[in-house]
Amino acid sequence: MPRDPEQAVRQAVSASRLMEYTREISRWVRMSGSEDEARAFDYLEATLRGFGLDVHRYTHDALISWPGPASLEVLGAPSRQVECITHSFAAPTPPGGLEAEVVDTGGEHRPAEVRGRIVLVDGLATPVQARAAEDAGAIGVIFVNPPELHEMIISTVWGAPTPETVRQLPQIVAVSVREPDGAVLRARAREGALRVRVRAEVDTRWRQTPLLVADIRGREEPDRYVLFSGHVDSWHYGAMDNGSANAVMVEMARIMSRRQRRLRRGIRLAFWSGHSHGRYSGSTWYADTHWDDLYRHAVLHLNVDSAGAKGATVLSEAQTMAETWGSAARCIKDVSGQDLVRRRIGRMGDQSFWGIGLPSMFVDVSAQPAGESPAGAAIASLSGGASKSGGLGWWWHTTEDTLDKIDRAHLHRDAQVYALVLWRWCTAPVLPLDYAATAAELREVLRDIERAAGDALDLRPALAAVERLAAAAARLNAAAASVRAAGTRGRGTRRQRAAAAAINDALIRAGRALIPINYTASGPFDHDRAVPVPPIPVLQPAARLRTMAPETMEYRVLQTRLVRERNKVTHAIDTATEAMERALQAVEGKA
Repeated sequence: MPRDPEQAVRQAVSASRLMEYTREISRWVRMSGSEDEARAFDYLEATLRGFGLDVHRYTHDALISWPGPASLEVLGAPSRQVECITHSFAAPTPPGGLEAEVVDTGGEHRPAEVRGRIVLVDGLATPVQARAAEDAGAIGVIFVNPPELHEMIISTVWGAPTPETVRQLPQIVAVSVREPDGAVLRARAREGALRVRVRAEVDTRWRQTPLLVADIRGREEPDRYVLFSGHVDSWHYGAMDNGSANAVMVEMARIMSRRQRRLRRGIRLAFWSGHSHGRYSGSTWYADTHWDDLYRHAVLHLNVDSAGAKGATVLSEAQTMAETWGSAARCIKDVSGQDLVRRRIGRMGDQSFWGIGLPSMFVDVSAQPAGESPAGAAIASLSGGASKSGGLGWWWHTTEDTLDKIDRAHLHRDAQVYALVLWRWCTAPVLPLDYAATAAELREVLRDIERAAGDALDLRPALAAVERLAAAAARLNAAAASVRAAGTRGRGTRRQRAAAAAINDALIRAGRALIPINYTASGPFDHDRAVPVPPIPVLQPAARLRTMAPETMEYRVLQTRLVRERNKVTHAIDTATEAMERALQAVEGKA
């Protein structure tokens, strides 16, 4: 048994157990709210209870969309049948199908060309493309996939709809075809009138879905925890997405429950339904229902998805926030030897906790090398960032996501990364958060917005606030380093423990203020749409001011809105700075 506890926790990870858990979970096709998904939840619940964990199983209503059979018939001479699939939240066709002309717009959906027609679109079925086609007046869309047909969800509504968002649910028929068939359709469309008949069944309704939570409580801070989450529902057997990730969660529960007495703060494992068929309905319901507890007690949202895939040798592209990047980079380096690039976490993968101000780390950790397959490039593009990886395997969201796509050694490696992250976050005297890195990101973004807006918007108050934040965060980092150094020599004095508590309180309060303005437009109590979100989204419209005449109503009302949003951003930055400065007054010279 190694004397180094980090080495011990890494060596405790069992490759054979990981494969066993994955094999058991991927026995079932886990459609959200289905009987087979319930059986997978039964297995997870029984396994976690066997480790002695405090387990709670919820059931809640969710708007779930199951795609059914679909067909596409090319009309006229020569007629032909084209293999296709439809998608979650697409509109079903009438019983006799939907007959219309197909147009190839090259991605530019001009209403005069597409109204009342079906449009051809390259790539995987995405909510952005479906929304654009519907807004232009199209009644259907045919997505031309890479060689494989990929199951997708086309709604932009994050979680359950509200009166404000229910009208955003898609009303457009959507199917996907393979690239060779798409090329034939495109050639026919360019030759002249191409008419097709599409039939698609989509069962969208409210269903009861499960959610499983298991707690491992810390010794010194029993109310605080890392939220460690992953979805259970799947497309087809979903061995990679997300059986192997569930296996990582179960293995972490086994390992950490045996080390519970050494944990300062705890781990809350959360297994979601409704990820694939409800647009993150499970994690959204949990964020809404347990908002206060998460706000007061959660220190990190750590997500796991699609772990241990065959060929997944790239760990340098995992997504984080600026404040969690340093911690993530050290863990990935220590396990894999790879250097993590700075890549902002995208609006995907059950990232339902930004409004609460919860720091986030990871969706998937490992990916395919770039250029491995056409599907890989398409999948990598979905994250909205400048990924240099080849995304997930070509089998993602297909019938081929089976146990043979899991690499035992890669799964073991990915699980070790998560083990190291959990151990460090749950045992460190001071939380491994770096808000100096966040201040640098905010400064860069605000300067970009200032350049784009010109003289139309005064961002000096926000930029001055960022400089104060940067100075306070640098001092807080120094104080935290002093406390960490003392911790390596033992438990530290009572004064040092008090300093650590004050710093941790400040770090948590800073995140609650900064993350909502950096990652959301809707703020703490709502959820943005499932589309890419730029940094400081409420100020991004400032670039439009330079395209408007200053004397117009449009200019005046937008400028008024942006001044108010600037004040909101400035106040949030000042709130984080004040939390840090109060902590510094208490700890400087005493840690």
